[in-house]
Amino acid sequence: MAIATAVCAAVPATTANAVPVTGTASATGCTPLSATRTRLIGSDGRTVSSSAAAAVRAAAGKELTYSLPGGVTMSTVVPPQGFRPQTAAPATARAYGFDAPDNPTALAAWRAKYKGYRETVPSVPCLGGSGSSAVRFTKYSGNWGGYMATGHSNYNEVYDDQNIPTYYTTCGANTASLAAPWIGLGGWNSQKLIQQGFASGSSSTQNGPGTATQGASLWFEYLNAAHANPPVYIAHTTKTNHVISQYMTYTAGKVVFHWYDRTAGSGWSPVTATGLSSYYDGTTADFITERPYGFKLRKFSRQTLSAAGARYAGTSKNLFSLPNTEVRLTTNGVSSGAAMFTDTRSSTSAFYQTWKRCS
Repeated sequence: MAIATAVCAAVPATTANAVPVTGTASATGCTPLSATRTRLIGSDGRTVSSSAAAAVRAAAGKELTYSLPGGVTMSTVVPPQGFRPQTAAPATARAYGFDAPDNPTALAAWRAKYKGYRETVPSVPCLGGSGSSAVRFTKYSGNWGGYMATGHSNYNEVYDDQNIPTYYTTCGANTASLAAPWIGLGGWNSQKLIQQGFASGSSSTQNGPGTATQGASLWFEYLNAAHANPPVYIAHTTKTNHVISQYMTYTAGKVVFHWYDRTAGSGWSPVTATGLSSYYDGTTADFITERPYGFKLRKFSRQTLSAAGARYAGTSKNLFSLPNTEVRLTTNGVSSGAAMFTDTRSSTSAFYQTWKRCS
């Protein structure tokens, strides 16, 4: 996560079809984006004409498209009221940005992932502070810790479930400490990295100076040696200890990002970003908690990453069924440094992280 200024909440989202297209810059330091295009989409994926009957337009989804730094385009489709991915026809789910398969066996497993899904909250983007140069992972790191799946050159999907922990003021005010767990592709063998996650901390304006920011800001980011792009925030949740299901898939320069609060039964509208081929490195799939440079590591209660896995070509496997490497976050970024948190495996698809120190 390459941030240099405050983590910020995205423009507040409303209900399904009441989507703000523009926003007003706020004290959070996040810059809201204006949609460059909007269109209505039917359940068949086709554009619904503005001259269509009112009932037809009301039953359509709304796609909003935005221009992002580094030559990337983002779009997100807010489905119509009543849409449920676990009951929708696969073609309809895909029209609204969900990656539903047609194969019956795979479809049943995919629908089970969305058991309990009740509503979709719009993803509304704003840009964080200036990015920093992409850097490569090392086995011992001063800002990353967790695991990477290795052993293949074509990882194209990464996913997990993770609780939003309770955060504390032990390491100082929000402007001084930050914790940012994320999943991603790349970053080990090159300076190319595509990532998504959530972050808490570093904003004295969200919950008041000196208080621990509870909940999380949801974000994604893409980096390479030529482009130090800022993170894109799409939402904020105040929930603590809810389980967030995340996945990102890569296909020919296109990435779909999704966050789903399993505890609440609400998901944010899937985000599709195109123009990412120069940011993609499929040699690793990553499961990381980060302390961005310049910040202390915000103290957190136990973080559990479960249902963690990745896909290469057409094969999906649990994280620890794949070749993997642990990256250890230490105080000085080398083996002689003290661990800032520890990783403990608990199954073939899960591990948990225990916080140790601020810096």
